[in-house]
Amino acid sequence: MPASPGIHGAIIWCGVYLSPDRVAARLSLLGILSAFIRKASVIVSLPMPTRRRFLRSGAALAAAVSSRPVLGNQANKNSRLRILQIGVGGIGQLDRRELAKHPMVEFTGFCDVDSNWLAEYSEPYPDAFRVTDYREAFAQHAEKFDAVVIDTPDFHHAPMLITALQNHKHIYGQKPLVQQLDELRLVRNALRKRPNCVTQMGNQRATNEGRLQAIEMLRKNQLGRPLHAHVWTGMMERGSHMPGPWSNLPKGQPVPGHYDWDLWHGPLTRKLPFSDEIAPSRWRGWWDTGTGMLGDWGCHLLDVLYYAYDLPSPESVQTHTPRPPGEAHSGHNRSTITYPGGEPFGRDKFVVHFCDDEIKPSFPALGLPDFEAGFNCTLIVCEEGAILLGDLGKIDVFRNGRRVNEPLPASTPTNHWHDWVEACLGRKKAHRSPFEMALRITEPALLAVKATRFPGKDLRWDGMKHRFINHEGANQQILRRDYRHGFAPPEIS
Repeated sequence: MPASPGIHGAIIWCGVYLSPDRVAARLSLLGILSAFIRKASVIVSLPMPTRRRFLRSGAALAAAVSSRPVLGNQANKNSRLRILQIGVGGIGQLDRRELAKHPMVEFTGFCDVDSNWLAEYSEPYPDAFRVTDYREAFAQHAEKFDAVVIDTPDFHHAPMLITALQNHKHIYGQKPLVQQLDELRLVRNALRKRPNCVTQMGNQRATNEGRLQAIEMLRKNQLGRPLHAHVWTGMMERGSHMPGPWSNLPKGQPVPGHYDWDLWHGPLTRKLPFSDEIAPSRWRGWWDTGTGMLGDWGCHLLDVLYYAYDLPSPESVQTHTPRPPGEAHSGHNRSTITYPGGEPFGRDKFVVHFCDDEIKPSFPALGLPDFEAGFNCTLIVCEEGAILLGDLGKIDVFRNGRRVNEPLPASTPTNHWHDWVEACLGRKKAHRSPFEMALRITEPALLAVKATRFPGKDLRWDGMKHRFINHEGANQQILRRDYRHGFAPPEIS
């Protein structure tokens, strides 16, 4: 187990500060670096604070999270992947169920601001710890888990992801990976400092057979070089997971006793009224907390283009919408995302038309037959035909203006969740959407969403500098957010 220099001659071993004399004994046993310890001078005592002391202030908790590194799965001697799940309801139920099927997975901790959900969903794991504040999990229980599954509203993602990286934890994080454009930069920087952490975004559709076959067809240019693509989601309307577009904030309802509404706000700097129009599920449609239909589905639908063509950052985005969003996201959004073209593309620019509200292209205008395409689809138009791909992997191929029975390449579907587990356990398992790729897939979705604030404006994007090069107003208004004290993404040294 590697050790790292601590403060004034002490050494950090598995996240614990050892005094110079204890270090000397440990190093003597290992027979390494015995001369180093003779330079030790003063021991610094850093006892683990009590829970009560931590809960006195958010600032204290935030400081505690960064007080000591933990070596993640390296420190776990039982060869099992011990997982903390943050957010136990909603999509968290699916992730937990699928991960628990792996024989080497052990859920050792749970965190949720809804104490009823926390008690119900953690009941099958009586030995696991339970907290309502994720910062407490890292401050008080970090030695009990190797990996973190983050199944929370979008606005929590970046602070939680970076806190987990700071603590050397493997991460499975829900899509979209982040909620703010500047958070792409923050997570990229954090990943560079934690290259040994295994990460994966939750776009589980990426590993089903049809989507893998489509990717292979596109990579081989089976229908010729790509010309452009059309991507569309379902309706942006009030439902179980969305408020109606352009909705006003609801009137507040009494906060249930089992709900910690203050902790639910996390990094938000203003208080929202408690309402079932916001929590537990409709947060997706509010500007402060979610990313609307484009953000919610973008990573499921745009990913195939990145896997097939290894796309760089977009050059520009323009989104048309009837009027800008207010408290809630807008609807009937039609975004044009432009990428560099040339080889391997058939045109000088590769353009992706990304829409919500089931806004589909005209099939006759594309030289395609009348066809009842569903929603949540990706249509790639190539030199010799087109591929229509559904979110669950249904493939329809068109040539010469008609649908054809195209030979499909062989593919081997894998288990999205278990691939990540295997990689965390060091078994060199290839897995889809590590965060380096997930950030690239999230980027165009966020650009399309944020551009709704400036309807019809061409916004030129510099992906290397993470800013717009032709619109300072956009840089000021849609690039980043302010974070509440104690909940900001931490700095990683």
